Amino acid sequence: MTEPEVSVPAFMRNYHEVLRNDLVKVLTPLADAGDLDGFAKAWDTYTRAIAVHAAMEDGVDGAGGGSSAMLNHYFDGAAGGDMFKEEHVREHEAQRAVTTALARGGDALRAAFSAYRELAEAHLKHEEDVLMPLVQRLPQPKAPKFAEWCVTAGLAHGGFDHFVRHGVESLSAHGSGKNTPAGATRVFIHSLKSVSTPQE
Repeated sequence: MTEPEVSVPAFMRNYHEVLRNDLVKVLTPLADAGDLDGFAKAWDTYTRAIAVHAAMEDGVDGAGGGSSAMLNHYFDGAAGGDMFKEEHVREHEAQRAVTTALARGGDALRAAFSAYRELAEAHLKHEEDVLMPLVQRLPQPKAPKFAEWCVTAGLAHGGFDHFVRHGVESLSAHGSGKNTPAGATRVFIHSLKSVSTPQE
């Protein structure tokens, strides 16, 4: 297996690390401290990034079909794409509840964010348990498939530059569960390059 083929799961895994960094290392301390202004800025950064992440999974009309559709295509529906789209709907509802709670003060924010964080972390783990094993089994070459189905969707959604910049900033500050900040950032950038076409 060539290095770019390893990069498909590495790209997905490392962006999940970015989202966990946001939830655990950035947003939770701000919510706990009652720093509403700081939380609002960090929350905006997070929600803009995770919207692109969700588009890459769910697809965008007229562009890439997304990772769930890609895996359903290659594995006869085993990815359960509709199930994950429903989870995204619930997650977006919980995100709106957090945004609304910001106007009601620290206690309301902590309650809404705690509920959202529990849901979001469960969703990330569910994706890793179901989708990552299928990604590992994708027919070779994997990278062009990911570029066609997923990266095109992220670009079509808009905000892809923010998505990438946020990933680099998060990993370079906090690292990942398996890598130092420098190592995690290097893996993310290499994997992103590997799963993108020259035009992308």
